[in-house]
Amino acid sequence: MNLEKLQEILNNSYDEIFVVNSKGIVTYVNNASERNYGLKPSEIIGKTVYHLVEEGYYSPSIAPVVFKEKKRVTLTQETMIGKKLVVTATPILDGEGNIDLVVMNTRDITEIEKLKCNLEDTEKLVQKYKQEVEELRKKEYKYEHLVVRSKSMKECVVLAQKVSSTDSTVLILGDSGTGKNVMAKYIHHISNRKNGPFKTINCAAIPDQLLESELFGYHRGAFTGANTAGKVGLLELSDGGTLFLDEIAEIPLRLQAKLLEVIQENRFVPVGGTEYKNIDIRIIAATNRDLEKMVRDGLFREDLYYRINVIELEIPPLRDRLEDIVFLAHYFLNIYDKKYGMSHYFSQDSLDTLITHSWSGNVRELQHVVERLVITVKESKILPEHFPKSFSKSDKAKANLALPNLVPLDVLEEELIIKAYKQLGSSYKVAKALNISQSKANRRIRRYLNK
Repeated sequence: MNLEKLQEILNNSYDEIFVVNSKGIVTYVNNASERNYGLKPSEIIGKTVYHLVEEGYYSPSIAPVVFKEKKRVTLTQETMIGKKLVVTATPILDGEGNIDLVVMNTRDITEIEKLKCNLEDTEKLVQKYKQEVEELRKKEYKYEHLVVRSKSMKECVVLAQKVSSTDSTVLILGDSGTGKNVMAKYIHHISNRKNGPFKTINCAAIPDQLLESELFGYHRGAFTGANTAGKVGLLELSDGGTLFLDEIAEIPLRLQAKLLEVIQENRFVPVGGTEYKNIDIRIIAATNRDLEKMVRDGLFREDLYYRINVIELEIPPLRDRLEDIVFLAHYFLNIYDKKYGMSHYFSQDSLDTLITHSWSGNVRELQHVVERLVITVKESKILPEHFPKSFSKSDKAKANLALPNLVPLDVLEEELIIKAYKQLGSSYKVAKALNISQSKANRRIRRYLNK
């Protein structure tokens, strides 16, 4: 191979070939120098590496290190035009063992470094997101009985998470069995009070005359039949934590004034006592009644209503969050299978049966139905015929799709189809509920929704 051919090969090398003599003078550099330093070979050859460093074309210089150590050295350089290079310098010795030349192979790793930085940034971002997701997961599912899939319940959870970081009173509304107590526990368990006590009282389950002593406690001798040692009430037992007042609408008016003082002043006087006790508690209340109407009717204090209703959180009935039914059913199935040492699964028809039921008892009814199925069904596969006789798939259609009589048939069909689709969410479920083909349901849905 002649010299001219060798020169052509070297000039077309992606890597830079850089040669200096024993005095540090550049004797050869290929065309890669222009890409690395912005200098043509003719602008570099003849100059010393010391001069090039002083002029700031690159830093540091590897040649002096090789002159000193007399062995191969590799390091990274940065150039004036922002390139990052990996340089390996190899000494070539003369017959007496002295350095004659230093040959440097240089590779541009700028893009690799960018990719590395991007990768590191991405990894940091991924770690950040993983931490955020983990925190969210812990926060969202820390209380194990919270099973959420529907949009409406996710909105409830988001609001619950927002208020959990405050001490504001929360009023949870919802039908019986929707899980108001579960939501109250969830708020407590993700709040700053999570390590404090969580106490609950069902105001409807305790006679009026006992409710006051249960809440406020009493001194010994406060009334006939009282414990001679007195009793600490739930308000004091909840100090540093949360008190959940379920069915708050059932608190008698005479106690509502005392409860208002607790919320406003964070203090109370036990029954039979004369001195105030200071407490630090958060109050969460719940009801399935219309408190605004009760205020208008004089059955509930208006000032107390506004005090407990700083944040209102309404849990929708189960019939309005169909997406949650299947997940809740499987959740309860796993619980009761483990409890009773069994193994079951739902057939698709049985899941359809669950979805189309009216669920007047909400989540509590679903829980009891699943427990009953686990106990009574001996086979592994749960079928529609295993459900109680009173449990009919048509319940939901009858309850939610009923329309006034004496209307034109085409109007009735349109209203029925639209209402069924909005309620059930898919043409498949509409077809099943109305006992028509899915293709017909699809055509009717498109026709009526596009009018």
